Amino acid sequence: MMRLTLASAVHCYQALAHPVRLRILAALRDGRLCVGELQEMSGLAFSTVSRHVAELEHAGLVEQSKEGRWVWCQLTVEPAMRGILECIWRQLAADPTLARDRRRMQRLRAARRGSGCGVPAGPCLDDFAPVAHNAAPVPEEIE
Repeated sequence: MMRLTLASAVHCYQALAHPVRLRILAALRDGRLCVGELQEMSGLAFSTVSRHVAELEHAGLVEQSKEGRWVWCQLTVEPAMRGILECIWRQLAADPTLARDRRRMQRLRAARRGSGCGVPAGPCLDDFAPVAHNAAPVPEEIE
């Protein structure tokens, strides 16, 4: 089991201190998603989502892999990081935004065709309007 150093713990907790990154991590709880699906969930620009995913990867919380034209993200398998995430899930269990995101991602996963990403082609675009249309927009200072 990997033990966190002070520096790696600080980087991990800094990465966790952002609502969009917490939403991404929560969405990945049920399995891997492509960056396009995370973009669809968040309603943010693809480049913004990619930047958040890269920060989570650098902190050791997410792993990325490229398959064909898709970049897939999944939670790390590192036990120390998984323990931190499980603590967060317990604390945020009743959060309505995370519950809504989870339902949307479950539907998006179910709508996938083959092994490809569920976005941007196919019926999922009609079914999954960006969250920003259904909720208050994320203030620019936290994007």
